[in-house]
Amino acid sequence: MDDLIAAMASLTGSPADPEVLGGDRGDVVVVRVGDVVAKALPADTDIEALRQRLDIAAAHPELMLPPLMPLQFVDDRPVTVWPYGTPVSQADPDAAPWEESAALLAKLHVLPAQGPVAGAPERIVRAIKALPPELPHADVVLRAFEVLPPLGMSAKALIHGDWHLGQLVHRGAWRLIDVDDLGVGDPVWDLARPAALFAAGVLPADLWARFLNAYREAGGVALPTSEWEALNIPAQAYVVQMAARALMSGLQAVEPLVEACRRIVATYESSDRG
Repeated sequence: MDDLIAAMASLTGSPADPEVLGGDRGDVVVVRVGDVVAKALPADTDIEALRQRLDIAAAHPELMLPPLMPLQFVDDRPVTVWPYGTPVSQADPDAAPWEESAALLAKLHVLPAQGPVAGAPERIVRAIKALPPELPHADVVLRAFEVLPPLGMSAKALIHGDWHLGQLVHRGAWRLIDVDDLGVGDPVWDLARPAALFAAGVLPADLWARFLNAYREAGGVALPTSEWEALNIPAQAYVVQMAARALMSGLQAVEPLVEACRRIVATYESSDRG
């Protein structure tokens, strides 16, 4: 790992000491060196799809932080290189840029649909496969995933594919980051994670309303009908994913997510009996 970090740092051209961001995940390594960030992805990453995603980000710097250079490689791992941006503070959710992020997503969703298929449903499946079944409450989360309808991804718009507030940084203005799942898909998936947090009782109703109203006011196209008619299944899927990750990482927010999984199971099992 030290060799990988040193090689990534050398790509940035900065003499500063490297700092690993976000902990050691193994499959993805993010290193900050001064004002530059390098991100190493798994060796089995779809390289052509990643190149397309980098090209889209470079073409829309008004929405996304643009890469600093073409795709690089360290050994067999692809590495993307970006300017550093200040992340959203987790200390004060009320002060988070809900309106600004909603406007960015709304503008992204009306761009020409291009690139590879967005990766949202696949991320949820991967989280479930990684969940050790012996963990407390894992049976509830796994059962919630089992009862969900199939997670489709209709091709409607250009979407981020893995949006949450952690995918936003400030560098002169707020910009979207992390294009690993950027592509063509249903824009409702970009709204589904905050919707899931609201439904689970984690995100306050006023913050959800601010986000949703700002998205609509900015011309967002994801919700032509009642929001929950469109959001229900994707939001439930994200509840399951977040519960799985919370169980594995020991996050304090796990209880409301597990309880939301219980409600999902009860809803679908009741429907089956009816």
